[in-house]
Amino acid sequence: ASIFLGKDQYLKATNIDGVTRKITHNTYIYKSSNGRTYYGNHRWKLYKGETVTTYGGSYKFKNGKHYFRVAGPRKQYIKSANLGPVVRVNTVMGPDSNASNPVTNKPTSNEETTVTVDANYSTPIITFDNSGKVVKVRTATPGEKFTVDYKETGYRANKVAGYIGQFGGDQAIYRIKGTNNWLYSMGVKVAKDIPSHYYDYEHFSIIQFIKETDAYNEDGTKIDLKGQKIRKQSGQYKVDKLLYIWVPTEQKAELFYHLVTKRFDADHNYFTVKDAYVKASDVEFHGVKLTPSNTPEEAQAAALKK
Repeated sequence: ASIFLGKDQYLKATNIDGVTRKITHNTYIYKSSNGRTYYGNHRWKLYKGETVTTYGGSYKFKNGKHYFRVAGPRKQYIKSANLGPVVRVNTVMGPDSNASNPVTNKPTSNEETTVTVDANYSTPIITFDNSGKVVKVRTATPGEKFTVDYKETGYRANKVAGYIGQFGGDQAIYRIKGTNNWLYSMGVKVAKDIPSHYYDYEHFSIIQFIKETDAYNEDGTKIDLKGQKIRKQSGQYKVDKLLYIWVPTEQKAELFYHLVTKRFDADHNYFTVKDAYVKASDVEFHGVKLTPSNTPEEAQAAALKK
């Protein structure tokens, strides 16, 4: 579809609204052939199974590889080789749009499929109340078919797994089209795979430990973990604050994340700490962006007052 600008003047609609593609391989975001940058909420890497909006055709960089532009207005590109085909056209065109080839007022979407309830499962249809609690709507009939338009993994899918008592390791939930009701992935057969949306990255601030990491108190001193460190890749941890803390042993202020969890894994031993902070430079961040609540100068000044 095209957008009409005037006599014999058109813009390709997907250059403005973009198209949605599925990420097929974990990928970094680039600003040039050899320079990386961040995407959205300061994420330096996107992961297989996520979706991303690309704009226009692919660009050939000086290194000979092709890239698609994402986000903006900064230069942000992803390698074409790490992206699958278009799963959704984001342009919505009405009959009064003056498009050269008008379409309906609904976006074209491949995030829709049919699921059939498995006869071997007692599959409940569930929803979520205002507090996020899983609520049963009714039990689906074996063989019952539904049109679904959204697949979700992560926190809420795991809650449904806990509610039902069946964990498959890659559990997901499917939204029944036109409702806020959901079906669990282990209880249905899917006509075709659709893109998976990771709930956690859209609603939480999350870190992962990319190396063995020390935990700190709010005063910049290390927490005594009996000679141990938080394990590398010991899971995902929610964080709720980003701030500068003056580190006395280093005589400088560094950025720290505050862990929401009170219990973490250090070399296969679990430690419970009331308040723990970890250096931003020691972890990989995902999800909703956090902004520092102070400056390095304010952190230093606060430390000197004590």
